[in-house]
Amino acid sequence: MNDTILGACRGEEVPYTPVWILRQSGRYLPQFRRLLNKWGFLNLCKKPELIVEVTMLPVDLFGVDAAQAFSDILTEVEPMGMELDYSADSVPHFKNPIRTQQDVDHLVVPDAEESLGYRMEAIKMLRRELADRVPLLGFAGGPFTVAAYMIEGGPSNRFINTKRMMFQGTELFHRLMRMVTALTGDYLRAQVRAGAQAVTVFDTWASILSERDFTEYVLPYVQSIVKTLSGENAPVMYFTNGCAHLVDQIRKSGVDVLSADWRISLDELVARLDGKMAVQGNLDPFALLLPVRKLEARIKEILDAGRKARGHIFNLGDGIFPEAPLDNVAAMVEAVHNFSRR
Repeated sequence: MNDTILGACRGEEVPYTPVWILRQSGRYLPQFRRLLNKWGFLNLCKKPELIVEVTMLPVDLFGVDAAQAFSDILTEVEPMGMELDYSADSVPHFKNPIRTQQDVDHLVVPDAEESLGYRMEAIKMLRRELADRVPLLGFAGGPFTVAAYMIEGGPSNRFINTKRMMFQGTELFHRLMRMVTALTGDYLRAQVRAGAQAVTVFDTWASILSERDFTEYVLPYVQSIVKTLSGENAPVMYFTNGCAHLVDQIRKSGVDVLSADWRISLDELVARLDGKMAVQGNLDPFALLLPVRKLEARIKEILDAGRKARGHIFNLGDGIFPEAPLDNVAAMVEAVHNFSRR
């Protein structure tokens, strides 16, 4: 099996730098858009056979070094009592945002394996489909990001409702975070036991917080998830978009890999981690618009920096965008493999 990603997560010597792509099964692929138009976004997230079909697309098309089981970070909290819907362009919204004590009282913490069983079935099907060609990755939303979606009701630029609850209803906010964290840890553990070989915690919005507030309102919950997964033999990766000011706090979380956005140089990140964690990243997604030679030069810079890390997985610094040129995506994967072979 090509298990270079798992080796890189653990800081082992690997024959080349592995590569996969954040949101790698997303809207940039015409095959995905056809499936989306036919089935709708929630069906793609919930029907195991469709999850398998979507997940396999980048593996078959580009030869990435891992398959990430397709889903969305918000489907996990739907069984808590959240009314989830998506607009025509797949933007999520909760019809019943969480703002009050009564709203939180109405939530439940379900058994993940039972309430999200379609996800576990898809993972089992994917392990059979992959036949050990590449490792299978699971994921979940970070508790803060998911809770913020639940509070705001959807995407936000200001997060006024989230910060109002944090600062004016602190105990209520922590109660919500404990509930989301309990489900998230259970959900990730269930994915691993179903066959996922590593997991990512996507906490995209946690970077809106200061170091102080991250330490109080996020760090204990990430540590709780890591503790839940201890003993499962599955590396844990952590991503937040805009991580530079939070590197020291994330180091304390216990995760195995820090996934970096493109705003921090990999050289700086590696130096600050001092060999304590593997790194992932961190090409600006829009660098895929560059001419191939210039794109390759940037890739080589990142690979050179990654060689100094405990372990390095090449990735974009955020999700791939719908207009990404497919030829350049293929060129990126090929360049990473060619430049990094020992």
